[in-house]
Amino acid sequence: MQQSKIINEIKRKTGFSPDIIYKSILLNNKKLTLIYSNSVSSSVSINDFILRRLDEDKNNIKEKNLYEYVKNYIPNNSMVEISNLKDVLYYLFSGFTIIIFEDGKSLAFENKSKIHSDVVRSENEKSLKGPSDSFTENYETNTGMLRRRIKSENLWLKEVTIGTDSKTKVGLFYLNDTADPKLVETVYKKIKNINIKYAGNTTYILDAISNTNRGIFPTNLTTERPDYACELLMEGRIVLICENSNEAIILPCVFLDFFKDPGDYYEKELNVVASRIVRIVAMIVALITPALYISLMAYNIEAIPNKLLINFTVKKEGVPFSTLFEVIVMSFMFQILRESDMRYPGKGGSSISIVGGLVLGQAAVEAGVVSPITIIIVGIAAVSSLAFSSIEIVNAIRWGQLILIILAAIFGFIGTLFGFLIILAMLVSASSLGKPYLSPFEPFNKLRQKDAIISSKEMRLNPKNIYSKKEKDNEKNI
Repeated sequence: MQQSKIINEIKRKTGFSPDIIYKSILLNNKKLTLIYSNSVSSSVSINDFILRRLDEDKNNIKEKNLYEYVKNYIPNNSMVEISNLKDVLYYLFSGFTIIIFEDGKSLAFENKSKIHSDVVRSENEKSLKGPSDSFTENYETNTGMLRRRIKSENLWLKEVTIGTDSKTKVGLFYLNDTADPKLVETVYKKIKNINIKYAGNTTYILDAISNTNRGIFPTNLTTERPDYACELLMEGRIVLICENSNEAIILPCVFLDFFKDPGDYYEKELNVVASRIVRIVAMIVALITPALYISLMAYNIEAIPNKLLINFTVKKEGVPFSTLFEVIVMSFMFQILRESDMRYPGKGGSSISIVGGLVLGQAAVEAGVVSPITIIIVGIAAVSSLAFSSIEIVNAIRWGQLILIILAAIFGFIGTLFGFLIILAMLVSASSLGKPYLSPFEPFNKLRQKDAIISSKEMRLNPKNIYSKKEKDNEKNI
């Protein structure tokens, strides 16, 4: 295809977009056309490294083959030879400058503009100890963050482009000598088979690589912390990074991962044990406290000690609503406050939620709408859920609370126990890319027990032991 035809086709396919610039220059009496998008390309870079170079040498070019001259003498570390119009459009919107020659040959030179945020501190996973940098929306920067921490030839990368319109780059990182090759191939095939028009973030690929919609508990772990991603890479996990996303996906994922914190790897073992036990207790308390209160007050009142029952009765006197209604309404109001806290711009969200909770709770008690005991119970459950920053696990706690509350309202304490067994069955039956969700407890794995609740210094100093050949053989036998 000749130069003019290619240019006309580009204009037609892009709808004569005003941000695409076409600049023609003459070299050796031959016409070259530069095409770039000024919204994703750096005009300074184009002027300094392409236009100025061609202008200075236009009278000194002795080579007859202009294509070879431009290819060899324009300084650029990311030069690509293009053979079809589809690639021309892809590189054009990726921040490259396209040079089209009279015979239709094309070259692409990278001149990307900086339209992403700089490396900043992680907001959702704050660091008390250890590095505080976080992933950004820039794919190359995120790749570099992993490479500079693991300087090994065994850190392999596979790239896939998904999204027929967005053409988003997805990187699959793994340690070749540690990760399970079958698991790597499974994830790679799933990503390649994703057929969507737009992929703007890692969340767009979550549903395609695991069964996230089949249970209330998340089966994928996301992180903003590159140091945490590297720690899990050393354990044989797979890390997915996506263009335009400041989060990485960790695969496979187990339930206990949500009770760990990136800072655990920089703390003393005894301190880590205490922190993880607190998080586990917090989840149990957040799940069962409202349902247990409803079952005791509505069905199993004989289980309450007499003195405590008298206090409960006095405090509840004059409240026209049932215990179930009180708990649901106050729990729902807290969830509204929490959502407003997270969505409120700036730093005023926490103040609003705290003041709102105090005012609403006090006003509800004084108006006789709810009893003080209900405020205490809902407050205990709410504070316990604040031990988790992952929105996926917070949503799982919300659904778990609702299941237990409904069963407790219908069947009392037996319903609470039955609901707890249902949630446990969900956990046991769940899996992440075929790996048991409750590992290393079910199936039991003695070696990984060292880094389950107890943070083992041995595992941190030599994490490859977690995926030793002996352990893999044991898993197969199980």
